[in-house]
Amino acid sequence: MFKAVLDIVFPPVCLLCGARALKKGFCEGCASLIEKERITSPICTVCGIPFTSSRGVDHACGRCVEQPPSFTAARSAFIFEGRVLDAIHKLKYGGDTSVAAPLADLVSGSIGGHSPCMVVPVPLHTGRLRERGFNQSLLVARELSRILSLPLIYDRLKRTRDTGQQVGLKAVERKKNVSGAFTLVEPGLFKGKKVLLVDDVITTGATLNECSKVLKRSGAEVIALTVARAVKL
Repeated sequence: MFKAVLDIVFPPVCLLCGARALKKGFCEGCASLIEKERITSPICTVCGIPFTSSRGVDHACGRCVEQPPSFTAARSAFIFEGRVLDAIHKLKYGGDTSVAAPLADLVSGSIGGHSPCMVVPVPLHTGRLRERGFNQSLLVARELSRILSLPLIYDRLKRTRDTGQQVGLKAVERKKNVSGAFTLVEPGLFKGKKVLLVDDVITTGATLNECSKVLKRSGAEVIALTVARAVKL
């Protein structure tokens, strides 16, 4: 009741354009633009990358057949463009943490038929965390754990060194940059469990694959989920 009164006195506004919000954090116009970036079939059944042609059915892409990743499957809700890019940048670089909840709500239906038993965010290095003040992947993961009614395990996967920004690096450089950068505290916690590994954006998949490698080594199966996917380096 109190929230309803506040909404009347102070109508919620769109987190992106400032217009009156009609849909969970975003106005009708921005919500419509966001939906235009949603990834649909056909996609790779492993890494989730959308195929150029809109014809055909979901199947494993050539890269995943030749070099299978450590995760069982990766899914992204949107292409990293337009309003989706704006929303993630506002969260990640603008420090507007209120964007995390509506993004998580939009992403929550993208795990398909997978049934994870816990949510684990991709960690930041402690130095980067002090600099930024928050881990955007943890904020989205926390909301997803609430929506999906799954436990959030946020302090058992650790980044042991600061890998710096991956922006601008090619696929081979990204893979080398994050190699050996993660470790598990209490690895037995993950044995036999299906983990939902959460990050904000996937580009080449190097970070998600390295995290998955560590989790898989402990006996876990990994389903990776990101808000968006960059389809161009």
